[in-house]
Amino acid sequence: MSDLIQLVYASRATFKPAPNSQGVEPSVARILMQSRRNNSRVDIGGVLYFGDGHFFQVLEGDRTVVTETYERITSDPRHSDATILSLKNTRERGFNEWSMKYVPVDDAVRAFLAKRGERNFAPFKFSGGDVEALVRLLHAQGEGGATKAKRKWDLGGLLRAPALLNPFRR
Repeated sequence: MSDLIQLVYASRATFKPAPNSQGVEPSVARILMQSRRNNSRVDIGGVLYFGDGHFFQVLEGDRTVVTETYERITSDPRHSDATILSLKNTRERGFNEWSMKYVPVDDAVRAFLAKRGERNFAPFKFSGGDVEALVRLLHAQGEGGATKAKRKWDLGGLLRAPALLNPFRR
């Protein structure tokens, strides 16, 4: 059996976020596409969140592969100040269905921040409990931002269908 870990890190974007009508900042979209392609090849998964110029990412998989992936990220010029917020052994993956899930800024994340007295996404300030709570929240969110409990094939769900029919979804 492989040595599974979950690594959670935060970093600052070195690029100035540009607005996009599709809801995903163009540089983040490129990172997401590259992550999905690379991660599916080496059998790791996780989730990516980007808000207020900060990345928050969960990587899950074999210890060696996740560590190598994180090291590659720290040398990526689009990231600065990469910091591991949590690193733990795990028996199973929480994001097993995704090579890299993406959750956009939404009301649930804003409520999470407000509950902690924050208006902006500043993951370097998070306590260990905050990190765990955000990982659980991102796990519960659909890729389009809806919680799993609220996902329905209504008009909004149909509009999100291309995002849900991700070819890199496991």
